[in-house]
Amino acid sequence: MTATTDDWVQVRLATAADLADLTRWRQQPHVARWWHADGDPTPGRVREQYLPEIEGRTPTTLWIIEVNGRSVGFLQDYPLAAYPDYALLTPDPTAIGIDYAIGLPGWLGRGYGARAIKAWVSRCRERFPDAQAVFAAPDHRNAASLRVLEKAGFIAGTWFDDPDGSTVVGCTLRLDGH
Repeated sequence: MTATTDDWVQVRLATAADLADLTRWRQQPHVARWWHADGDPTPGRVREQYLPEIEGRTPTTLWIIEVNGRSVGFLQDYPLAAYPDYALLTPDPTAIGIDYAIGLPGWLGRGYGARAIKAWVSRCRERFPDAQAVFAAPDHRNAASLRVLEKAGFIAGTWFDDPDGSTVVGCTLRLDGH
């Protein structure tokens, strides 16, 4: 089944109550394949990693992707400049970085990822009014993620080696119309 235009897709700020879902999503094979560098997604590890983001103690903010009110995935954003070792690898170190995943297998390939990113972009413009670009860097083998980004308006650019050792494709969405 594909998404319909009647489906309501939104992102909302994550809360500690979302950690159980986040753990289950991170444990899904289709997510774990691309998020392995973040370590084994045990409940304790996920709590340790994401609770500071939820509580606003890091530059990264965690969002929950919802479709018709059902939590189906997550997205995190961060000013690239807050992570200098990563920012220097990107074409625009002042951009806002994002990572995302649809966590429920039955919700994959239905257009929700691109719609969630688009919903998040409107919030990004409010939160980061001076940002001129959004940047994502999926693994070069992650064809599904590259399609999602293309559908959301990103342009694929330079390939580079991520600090975690994978080769990624830098994808940029200009917010300033250029």
